[in-house]
Amino acid sequence: MSDNRNLASKYAKKVDERFSKESQAMLALKNEYSFTGVRTVNVYSIPTVAMSDYSRSGEHRYGVPDDLTRNVQTMTLGRDRAFTFIIDKGDKTQSEMVMDAGKALSRQLQEVWVPEFDSYVFRKLAAEATKRGNFSSAAITKDNAYEMFLAAMEQLGDKNVPDKGRVAFCSYRFANLLKQDPAFIRGGDSSQELLKKGVIGEVDGCKIVKVPSARLPAGCAFLLTHPSAAVGPRQLEDYKTHDNPPGISGWLVEGRVVYDCFVLEEKADAIFYHGSQAVLRNLNVTAALTGDGKASILVNPGVPEEGCSWRYKLGTAAQSVAYDGDVSGWTVLTGSGAQVTIGSNTVITVAECGSDNKAKAVGSAALA
Repeated sequence: MSDNRNLASKYAKKVDERFSKESQAMLALKNEYSFTGVRTVNVYSIPTVAMSDYSRSGEHRYGVPDDLTRNVQTMTLGRDRAFTFIIDKGDKTQSEMVMDAGKALSRQLQEVWVPEFDSYVFRKLAAEATKRGNFSSAAITKDNAYEMFLAAMEQLGDKNVPDKGRVAFCSYRFANLLKQDPAFIRGGDSSQELLKKGVIGEVDGCKIVKVPSARLPAGCAFLLTHPSAAVGPRQLEDYKTHDNPPGISGWLVEGRVVYDCFVLEEKADAIFYHGSQAVLRNLNVTAALTGDGKASILVNPGVPEEGCSWRYKLGTAAQSVAYDGDVSGWTVLTGSGAQVTIGSNTVITVAECGSDNKAKAVGSAALA
């Protein structure tokens, strides 16, 4: 007769943890506006008028006066994300007690939430730079990497962006090419605290930060910005661990985060993006099933940009579309809240396009 004890498995008490990084995108943000208790914040800016020659005669000696009107930028939080998982008490007991709820929550935040936040911020900044024409796709080699970086620094300087405080987020590939460029000289040592965030050096007051490629837009070489250009409110970060909730022998862990990233219109020229391709803006798309084979599609922001419209395409996965990609074959979405017939499809992709039907922004949502 066999000994059933031989069927038991032995697991190490130490968990083989994956590598993770803390948030690097926070270096790109300066949160000067409060979203506490509200979902929307309006930011005002005042325009200027052109200079003119003084006339020594006539009615309007200083020129014809213009009425100064205030410009309003409305910032509405659009990212409301969540996660949940269960740790069964039996699983914890039979795994040498390594399945600890607190450690599992910390792992979730480090490996999932932080990379999502960073990726969203970097894409938002790169898309705004693309939209404004502050973009280059020139090939980078070890012989011109530093030249390309200085050209971006020059463009920001010509637009009166402060020299002090700039941050460049770059791929590891670009960092390697930069350090092989004979014209590049690393400026001083970075503190241990900065090194933990990936800062490898400083040039003319600009920190250079290495970022894993998975957090950057596809093909990104570097993203140069000043923290005053954008805000990244994290209005709600709510994490709960329920001990033996009804129906569960163990622990139920839940988390919810409400956040977004907004580029300030009067400071958007403080961002420059260098990559192999332009970056689409992100549309926050959600779908609510109506129970009759249709779904109500909500898009945030609630209206397309001036001169643009929305088109959508259904499928079993999110549609892939590049910046300026042709979406003329997609179906017109009449507005946020419009209902569409979904059939057997499980995902809707919405693109914002100009009158030429070329995509400028994209977002998708599950139809379930």
